[in-house]
Amino acid sequence: MIDGKPVVAIATGLSRPSSNSKTGPMVQVFIIPSDIHPMQAANTGADYAVCGDCRHRGTVVTDPKTGKRTNVGRSCYVTLIRSPRMVYDAHKRGLYELLTPSQAKLALRRRNVRIGAYGDPGAVPVAVWREALGRASAVTGYTHLWRRFPELAAFCMASCDTPAERDEAKALGFRTFRVRSRDEPLQPGEGHCPASAEMGHATTCNSCLLCGGNRRQAKADLAIVAHGAGARNFNPSQASLALA
Repeated sequence: MIDGKPVVAIATGLSRPSSNSKTGPMVQVFIIPSDIHPMQAANTGADYAVCGDCRHRGTVVTDPKTGKRTNVGRSCYVTLIRSPRMVYDAHKRGLYELLTPSQAKLALRRRNVRIGAYGDPGAVPVAVWREALGRASAVTGYTHLWRRFPELAAFCMASCDTPAERDEAKALGFRTFRVRSRDEPLQPGEGHCPASAEMGHATTCNSCLLCGGNRRQAKADLAIVAHGAGARNFNPSQASLALA
């Protein structure tokens, strides 16, 4: 949906719950380019297909002597060499069952699902999400593409990096999740992420479920202090299906 390049949405944690300490045992959906390694994609700019113009992608620079391209300044919290790499490798080995959105709806029924463990949900047609998530117990998700795909407000938070972006996203009907610096105050109507380090990891995303966009009936928006990259304790055997 972003640039016409092929992507795949892969749901993990159906047969073995995720061991992600922050999110808890949610089904995790990774959105990755289907034909290029995620680390190579980041170093060549091909990650635009799943990340769009997110400012946390970093910048691709070319060495004038060797012609080698490298990503610099990447601030995304996802460590590509960990879970995205393992998911992609498993995908290329054919380890995932391919499901249509209607089949995925049955596989995800009564499950708590996190869409966009890597990749922006906007990369996948909204119609696919509506069908596949139709029987899920709860959904959490975040999108930097809220300007382009305002219909994602139904089940995604608008990822915002400034108070001005938050105001703009709210005007489009989104609830928001804002990344802030440690010394930056909360805005009116914002609360701390209960699963964050600054809140002592008081709960997990699987228990909180406040980041469900307008699907979640909550008044408060959320904010979190910027934190380092890393997805811990990921096991590729958790992977269970891919959405066609």
